[in-house]
Amino acid sequence: MDLVPDPVRWLQSEADFSLAAWYASPLTQMQATALQTQARLRLQQAMTGGTDTLVPRLADVIAGFWLGRDVSHDYRSLMATLPETQRASVELVYGQLLMSCKRSGAMLHLERGFELATAALAPSAYFVLLRRHTLLSYLVLTPAGAPPQTLGDLLQEARVIQRLSVGRGVPRGSNNPHDDTLG
Repeated sequence: MDLVPDPVRWLQSEADFSLAAWYASPLTQMQATALQTQARLRLQQAMTGGTDTLVPRLADVIAGFWLGRDVSHDYRSLMATLPETQRASVELVYGQLLMSCKRSGAMLHLERGFELATAALAPSAYFVLLRRHTLLSYLVLTPAGAPPQTLGDLLQEARVIQRLSVGRGVPRGSNNPHDDTLG
């Protein structure tokens, strides 16, 4: 399982979509435009073929985010129209996009997505998300956010903050209910 998949590649092979993967790696305008074009083509194919539209719709949200579109409307539309079994994917991807720019609300969406996904996660994926979200909870999130970062950079920054916070209690904005699992 590739934890940071190439967006065009996973869009073409929807079977590779994983709840434990990170879909919010920053994209250039050219990459985002290509992803948006592919996503909309796949969405049309899915709608005319009567197949699932989740992955192309999420890809369109990701592309729109990196193209500067306010995707909060897309998020609300997906949450209102998708079956409950697919809402975990929406929460996780939206939370990841917000987290990539350290925007307020990111952890709320990541935590909701994790809770919704728990029953569908394999044990290895469960622990990947649990560890990632616990570490990301150390980051400082603001309404304005910050320049986009890769998952690796976010985790590295969170580790530094975690080390500096030793002995100061739980991460900011978190009441970690998984202390028994993570130590």
